[in-house]
Amino acid sequence: MATWLRPQALRVRALVLILSSSGLAGPVRAAPPPAAPAAPPSNPAPAPSDAPAPEGAAAGGASGRVAAPVTAPSTVRPAQPSAAPARQARREQAREEGFEAMEDQALPMTAGQLQTLIQSLETIEAVSAIHREPETVMGAAPLQLDASRPPMVRVGQGYGTSILFTDRTGKAWPITAYQGFNESLFVVSASTTTGNKEDLPSVLVVQPVASRGAGNLVVTLKGLETPVVLTLVLGQKTVDARKEFKLPLAGPNAAVEYHAVSPAGIETALLNVLNGLPPVASAKRIAIRGAEPEAMAWRTDDALYLRTVAEIYSPEYGQRASNPSGLRAYKLPDVPVLLASFNGNLTEIVTEE
Repeated sequence: MATWLRPQALRVRALVLILSSSGLAGPVRAAPPPAAPAAPPSNPAPAPSDAPAPEGAAAGGASGRVAAPVTAPSTVRPAQPSAAPARQARREQAREEGFEAMEDQALPMTAGQLQTLIQSLETIEAVSAIHREPETVMGAAPLQLDASRPPMVRVGQGYGTSILFTDRTGKAWPITAYQGFNESLFVVSASTTTGNKEDLPSVLVVQPVASRGAGNLVVTLKGLETPVVLTLVLGQKTVDARKEFKLPLAGPNAAVEYHAVSPAGIETALLNVLNGLPPVASAKRIAIRGAEPEAMAWRTDDALYLRTVAEIYSPEYGQRASNPSGLRAYKLPDVPVLLASFNGNLTEIVTEE
């Protein structure tokens, strides 16, 4: 019997080795070496084996042992890293690139360029601040028809300038014609002070249309054969909002004069008083009573200068100048009391030290 089992064990071992080499079976534990021959028992059993028996191995006899089925080994793959972190990193990178593209489109300059631009704008603002708005003034000036140079009127862009002519009594002198000779610099129009369109105009309005330049204006006054020529200058620090030119003659609308006036004309000191300025630099301002609060008086070495709306009767004035608003300037002897008409009443104007 033992002789018959030994060939069967050898065939099983050979079959296991073939299966292991072909990869159809997992690692097989080697069978223990056969034991030394011993006396056969009365009921011998087949030798135990851990290796599975091939099909048909049990056909050798009823006492043969069936081997366990052989299973293929499972292949274990290494764990793959998750794709979520990589996808999140790509999204963050896309956001950064999109932000940089939008920033370049909205602010295509670098920080240094922006700083330079800000400094340039600050410089421009500083330079613009230097250019001040012109000062506007209103005043009167004598007009001599035999002067060698025409008087000047300062005009400015964005400012209208009114020009009027008055006679020695302060009445407006009508204008029969006027002509400006540089329409690219200024536009001239005329209007009346009475509101009646049939009356001759007595006021000229100059409207500049340029910032710099110069031109002239020719005006013809009623009853005068000599035209008046004025020079209009733009771009000055001072603008004449209203300019009154006083002629040393009696005009068509002259007021009644109480005594003859010297043909020499109006002196500059009297026009200064009419404009609210001292007649001369050395004149002393003095207080007066009996006239309107806005009345002003100055004393010089040889005369008294008075600026008031009152009509002075005594003493006799040496010179007088007035404007269409009713304001008058007088050159008088230096006396302590003046007799005047104020608000329709006869009153005394007292000078004080």
